[in-house]
Amino acid sequence: MKLNKKLITGIGGGVLALVVIALIAASAVRRREVARHNDEVKMQHQNTARPVRCEQVKAVLQPRIRSYPGVVKATEEASLSFRVGGPLTQVNVVLGEPVKKGTLLMQIDPRDFEDRILSLEAQLEGKEASAENARQDYRRVAELFKEKVVPQADYDRAKSVMDSAEAAVKDLKAQLRIARHALQDTALLAPYDGTVTEQRVENYEMISPGQVVLHYHAIDQLEINVHVPENEVVHVPMDAKELFAYVTFPALPGREFKAGLKEWSTRADPMTRTYAATFEMKAPESGRILPGMTATVTFRESSEQSRAITLPVSAVASSADGVSVVWIYDEDTGTVRQREVQVGELNGTSRVVITDGLREGELAVVSGSRFLHEGCPVRVVNDQ
Repeated sequence: MKLNKKLITGIGGGVLALVVIALIAASAVRRREVARHNDEVKMQHQNTARPVRCEQVKAVLQPRIRSYPGVVKATEEASLSFRVGGPLTQVNVVLGEPVKKGTLLMQIDPRDFEDRILSLEAQLEGKEASAENARQDYRRVAELFKEKVVPQADYDRAKSVMDSAEAAVKDLKAQLRIARHALQDTALLAPYDGTVTEQRVENYEMISPGQVVLHYHAIDQLEINVHVPENEVVHVPMDAKELFAYVTFPALPGREFKAGLKEWSTRADPMTRTYAATFEMKAPESGRILPGMTATVTFRESSEQSRAITLPVSAVASSADGVSVVWIYDEDTGTVRQREVQVGELNGTSRVVITDGLREGELAVVSGSRFLHEGCPVRVVNDQ
């Protein structure tokens, strides 16, 4: 019985070992089949012609392009203040909302100014009455003086009194005009169509004459300020009667706007040795550009042209070594190969100058190069 137990145990262990060995062998076979299948899929994938768009490499006459960073500024900016002082009684300001010319922005308490006008008007009535009496006295004395009835001294005295009374009337009229102007100045009106950018006081505060209370600007016209280096300003025709540039904004990618030269300085900045230039353009109808945003101002000098090869920016990739490369299509084999190139400056907003590495007549891949590899078959699908 003991022998039978040992025999059974040995047979069971052998069977279990055989099962384990069989499972391991089956797993190895399965792994080899999966690996072979993956290799076949990979080979099939590599041999599949990928669709790409190509562009024939050619050198064309290109105007000299110079680009400079700039900053947007409102064409009209103002720091608003009252010409008179007093407590604020009304504030009609909402930052950022458009305001029409002549709109009431702030109001100073007008009561003291109205009372001043009433006082001056009463004084003027009295002075005008005195002046009229002085004129009548002068006319009587003048008649008597002609008849030799009164001496020269009486005549001179009557004329002097009349002149003084008339001068007093003129003085009060001038004071009354000033008082009325001061009353008008208690209302701060929008000087032009624009927007309030900052409110520096609150309602009921006591305001002093000349104290800045609001910052205001108009953004229907924009200025772009750039600084041209001294070694390049000689090539930019700043003295041209009509010099135009093209402006791009990071906030509005893919769009370009024409701007005209407004003014430029012939005096270099002592720190940067650059010359300031200001270009002016109308604000875009769609898309908001605000003061303080960055821009790029580009000059295209048609008088200074050279032959250059350009490609779309999408055609240039970066290799594993960090160098710029372009995929070249071989029409004979239907495959592509990688070519190292030297990249120059941007040509406009979507193309780049290739200074070395390409020959005219070659076909460069400009779209669909993301998953390409050396010798990869491709299918050109350029639009006809």
